[in-house]
Amino acid sequence: MTSDPATVNGYLPEPFLQPVTADYERLRDELERLMAEPVKDFPRIDQLVDDLELLQLAIKEAHGVKGNNPNE
Repeated sequence: MTSDPATVNGYLPEPFLQPVTADYERLRDELERLMAEPVKDFPRIDQLVDDLELLQLAIKEAHGVKGNNPNE
């Protein structure tokens, strides 16, 4: 994943969005599947949550947002 893609009108360009969207959907699907299991695999669930957080931070950074405060 590119850490600083050129943006078009403040949005990520389509070639960057496709793999990010696919990764996000794949991670969310796996997380939902694991959460529905009767016996939870908490180490894997924790890892997925961490991976989703990193993906979210990368998207925000690509939009020029640092941290959790959009006013920064």
